[in-house]
Amino acid sequence: MFKTIIYLKKTGSTMTVAKRLLSMLEPPFIVLAESQISGYGQRNRKWLSQEGGLWFTEVFYTERILGLSLFISIPILRVLKKYDSEIKVKWPNDLYLNDKKIAGILTKTSRNIAFVGIGINVENDIPDEARKYAISLKELGNIKRTKIFEEIKKEEEMLLPAFSENGFAPFRNEYEDHLIFINKNITVKSESVIQGKVLGVTNLGELIIETMSGIEKIVQGTVLNF
Repeated sequence: MFKTIIYLKKTGSTMTVAKRLLSMLEPPFIVLAESQISGYGQRNRKWLSQEGGLWFTEVFYTERILGLSLFISIPILRVLKKYDSEIKVKWPNDLYLNDKKIAGILTKTSRNIAFVGIGINVENDIPDEARKYAISLKELGNIKRTKIFEEIKKEEEMLLPAFSENGFAPFRNEYEDHLIFINKNITVKSESVIQGKVLGVTNLGELIIETMSGIEKIVQGTVLNF
């Protein structure tokens, strides 16, 4: 599927480059950089992207928007679990190990085109100021980012047809099995601040929370604590 891959030594953001290239390249394609100067995640939060990490943006056509951001975590989850079985997912699509972030996903869509930015700490060192909340695969051994990239690409290409045909539903149980705060009380900032117990997710990727006033289904939001 992803036959066209643009390799960059250093760039501001692979997401920004991918959007610019859309006028020149027909999807699907991938923009991969060895490092990013201004990498970012959800809500434009800065993402440290030094050499040794895996930083890339995928561009592809899709008729499925709902549940896409959660689905994308599944192939990455499957690959990373080969190296540590304790990998978990934080809704909607951050990946954690030992309660520390190891990978993040940023999904944007424009009509029927998806832009999926993926950042994974692989061979890069975690700066001292980020060690409290971030971790790298480097701590598990000599794991190469090129190998991780190829494994994720292969897994995703294998799973995308099922998502295109049936949406997120076939992956819901697997996702819930790895949800880091399933059956725990959390606080989420959406249109308002919501507190309650996480029951799971819907087939559309909504987070299901049991609150004092009833069941809430959250489409978009930021988990403040768990």
